Amino acid sequence: MSVHVARAAEGVAIPKADGNIFDVLMLQIHVISAAFWLISCVLVSLIAVPALRKLPAAGFLHELQVRRELVLGVLWGTFAITLGTGTYLLFNQAAYDPPLSGSDFDDLRDQPYGLPYYYALYAKIAIFLIMGAASTVLAMEANRAAQYSEAHGGPVDGEAGLGEGEDWLDEEVLPGGLPTATSVAAGVRDDPEPVEVGAGATRTATRVAAPRTPVATLWSAIGVLAAGAGGVGFCVTLIKYFHELARAAVVYDQLRRR
Repeated sequence: MSVHVARAAEGVAIPKADGNIFDVLMLQIHVISAAFWLISCVLVSLIAVPALRKLPAAGFLHELQVRRELVLGVLWGTFAITLGTGTYLLFNQAAYDPPLSGSDFDDLRDQPYGLPYYYALYAKIAIFLIMGAASTVLAMEANRAAQYSEAHGGPVDGEAGLGEGEDWLDEEVLPGGLPTATSVAAGVRDDPEPVEVGAGATRTATRVAAPRTPVATLWSAIGVLAAGAGGVGFCVTLIKYFHELARAAVVYDQLRRR
């Protein structure tokens, strides 16, 4: 199709349009994998960011942590599939042949809406790669936080988000059933301690280590993902818009030459 638009703009007869079911399949896989990648980014953020760890129930957070390898595998797998299918579509479904050099961009100046089309398309790719870097930061912290949490008893409901002034907290349940939080400065041991709750019942205190990655960096990564998702959506809209304008320009040129 990329060659067909250019030929039509030059007044050369173009072959009849012929659909390709494989291209449709690749486009569908591209959309689905991108959606699952974004969902994986959300799950990783729930594990990595201390403040967000308080949002899900302890049981759900525990399941995410013990299945962190699966979550991270889906994250990287869907990212690779999205990038791979997007590259295939770039070379097979774009309005014009992709420019790979300065001279290619110069040639696009003669094509209807060629430059703005590829400005939007390459901006989309750049934003996606930046989002991938942000997800890497979150994934590394999520893996570390999950390992530490599970090694120290696992999450509990109302788990305190740390990393904002304290290294970790130790939750103790008093005989009256009221929880209190003591800091590491109080001299609490590093291992989780069973705390008597009532008649014969025992609850293990859990701790969450302060993130090695600064909390501001983690929130910045989330901001990049959120802004990037909006930016990609905007670029897709522009790509579709310029693609339609290019086709309309070709039709107009064909009619004008008759």
